[in-house]
Amino acid sequence: MDDMSEGILRVTNHRNHPTNPYYKVFFFYIDEQADYFESLLKESEIWYERDLDTSRGKNMHLFGIKMTHLREVDKLNYLAIGKYRKPIFENKNIRYGVVIFGLFLITLGVISYFFSPIYQN
Repeated sequence: MDDMSEGILRVTNHRNHPTNPYYKVFFFYIDEQADYFESLLKESEIWYERDLDTSRGKNMHLFGIKMTHLREVDKLNYLAIGKYRKPIFENKNIRYGVVIFGLFLITLGVISYFFSPIYQN
């Protein structure tokens, strides 16, 4: 489906239905994520339609959801994405390094504020 193009930066995994304004289409590229999302929909007893698109060389799982269930399905969508997402920095040392560097920059900014000529007047 060409209308599911993500552009340069994919921010969300849902779009308005191309032909029916009463539906929202959620899409997943990871099979486990899509299956987990489907199981959450079944547990919540939310009606949906599922389809598989392979037109771009990789599987895209599509779920058509009625707009009346959008708030609840948004929560389920975040659960499915969160369960299978990878952290930005998988190495713990790099994660701690980024936090320490951020704290260093904040401390440097606070110290420079107190030693600036504007503060001393």
